[in-house]
Amino acid sequence: MSLPDGQILSCRSAGPRRAIACLVFLALGLVQSQAGAQETRWSFSVVLGAHGTNMDDLDQGLYNAPLEGSAQILIREGGNNTGGEGEVIDQNETEIRNFRFDNPLNADNAATIAGVEFAWHPNERHAFFFGVSSWERTSIEVHTGNLPLQQFFINNVVNSERTGTISFTEYTLGWRYNFFRRPRFRLYSSLSIHEMFDIDYKEEWVFLFVNTPIEDLVGVRRDMVMEAQTASLFMGGVGLGGEWFLRDWLSLGLEASYLLSEGDFTLRDVKQRDDFVDNDLVFRDGMPYRRMSDGRLGYLRSDVPPEALENADTRESFYNKIRLNFDGWRFLFRVSLYY
Repeated sequence: MSLPDGQILSCRSAGPRRAIACLVFLALGLVQSQAGAQETRWSFSVVLGAHGTNMDDLDQGLYNAPLEGSAQILIREGGNNTGGEGEVIDQNETEIRNFRFDNPLNADNAATIAGVEFAWHPNERHAFFFGVSSWERTSIEVHTGNLPLQQFFINNVVNSERTGTISFTEYTLGWRYNFFRRPRFRLYSSLSIHEMFDIDYKEEWVFLFVNTPIEDLVGVRRDMVMEAQTASLFMGGVGLGGEWFLRDWLSLGLEASYLLSEGDFTLRDVKQRDDFVDNDLVFRDGMPYRRMSDGRLGYLRSDVPPEALENADTRESFYNKIRLNFDGWRFLFRVSLYY
């Protein structure tokens, strides 16, 4: 089976979806040339491993973004008096003060990926596989500091927990070629196309007030939650692996591959919620994250002082848009059942 020259050129310049079709068509041609009378087999595999990637805008950008703003702070307590017409006059002296709360996240480059895989083995040389897997990386940091609330600041001691989680689900379509074969052992190379979808990011800040001059605030909790996502991303992979057969129907395998994406992606559909109330008298002008004017997710640069964020018209200029990719190494352990 062969392709006309024009078709070969169109495959080379194709997008991800046409590349999948070309991969299947060319692979079937290879199989047809070597299939002969060899036995066709199928396999089902459970896959567990690690996928590592450097996402600088997340790890060095958003994960280091602080919470900044201002709050109305009690300077001198004067109590309440009654005016000549019976009105209550607040004689407490207050002022607006800026604040900054840091709780940077430390990110590991690698995280666990797990899934299942189905493969067709038309002969001893070739295998074509389809897999579904999921990947999730979570970073958690706990920090104790001061956060203003209801006119008190320095005397408010809070335990803060910050969590950042990024995840995706993945479809994989690929081809393996066994270039070294022995009765119970083989080495192979692989080519694969991956579609990552349901790419989600979630960040949560939890503030628990453990010590404050206002007894009613001890144990009070304030939460901030942000969620963002993007639709899908295509990647290509090339790898090397080995497989050892414990039985004719059971094998263990190890594989290392490198994945490269078609380009960077941004996070959209930004949703934010929190349970701060007006009576807290806290103005969070410098949130760590922001829905930019074009709908994309941005992060506050860590070198921006709180006073620079007071003007709402220029506030967005202190935020950078997040651009990410999942390029990186992947190491897999595979248990396969043949039938």
